[in-house]
Amino acid sequence: MSRNRKVDRISSRFEKAPSKAFSQKPLPPVQSIVDRSVQRSGLSYDSFVRLIIQSSLSRLRIWTQADLDRLLLLAERLGLDPLNNEIYASEISPDSGKKARIVFVVGVDGWSKIINSHPQFDGMKFVESAPGDDELPLYFECTMFRKDRKVATSVREYMYEAHTGQGAWLTHPRRMLRHKAMVQCARMCFGLSGIYEPDEASRIGAAHQSSENFSAQKKPIKSQNPHQSATSFVKKWINEGPKGKSFTDITNHVL
Repeated sequence: MSRNRKVDRISSRFEKAPSKAFSQKPLPPVQSIVDRSVQRSGLSYDSFVRLIIQSSLSRLRIWTQADLDRLLLLAERLGLDPLNNEIYASEISPDSGKKARIVFVVGVDGWSKIINSHPQFDGMKFVESAPGDDELPLYFECTMFRKDRKVATSVREYMYEAHTGQGAWLTHPRRMLRHKAMVQCARMCFGLSGIYEPDEASRIGAAHQSSENFSAQKKPIKSQNPHQSATSFVKKWINEGPKGKSFTDITNHVL
C-alpha cells in the first residue's frame, strides 16, 4: 500500500508541474502574399492593384485571387518584379467547352536576373557552331558554372529544332537561339520549374490550335539532313514574303 501511495504522489506532482517544452505560444500573424508584395513595392494598396492589372495580368480575360497569389508567390520566390513585366501571366486559348489554361512567363531579362542573383552562380559561356548553308549557326551551346559543383552544366539547342519561322526568329535568329540555350541551361542548372519563356508560351498556344494548322506550320521547319541548316528560308522569306507568297510555299520551295 505504501508503495502505491508513493507512486500516486509522484504522478500527481508531475501533473501539477507541466513541462516548459510543451507550453503553447501564440503564433505570430501571417502576412498575406499580397500585403508583402504591396509593402515591397512602396505603393498604396489601390495603386499596386491597378498597376498589377495593367501589367502582369493584362493578358488575361478572367483571373481569380488564386491566379494573383500564384503570380506573386513566383515573383517573390524568384526575386522578380511583376509590375515591370519581368514575370507575367498568359492565357492559353482553351478547347471548346474547357477552361483556359494560365501559364506564367518570364522574359529574357527576368531569366538573366534569376541566373545572376543565384548565390551559387559562377559564370556562363556560349559556343556558336560553324554556320550552315544559310550562314546561320547549326546550334548554340550554353555552359553554366556553380560554386558548389565540380562539373558544369552544358545544354545545346539546335536551330532546326527551335526555329519557328515567325516573329523575331526571322529577324534575329542567332539571338533567339542563344536565349533559348541560356534558358534551358538555367532550368537544368538551378532546378527552375513552373515558369516559361515567351517562345515556349507561344508554342504551347500553338499546340492548342487545330492539328492541320499546327502540322502545316511545323512541317517545313525540320530538315532530314543533319548537316544542313533548316533555316535557309529566312533570306528568301525576307525577299519573297512582301510579294504575297505564303510561308508554306516559300519553305517548301527552299527545303
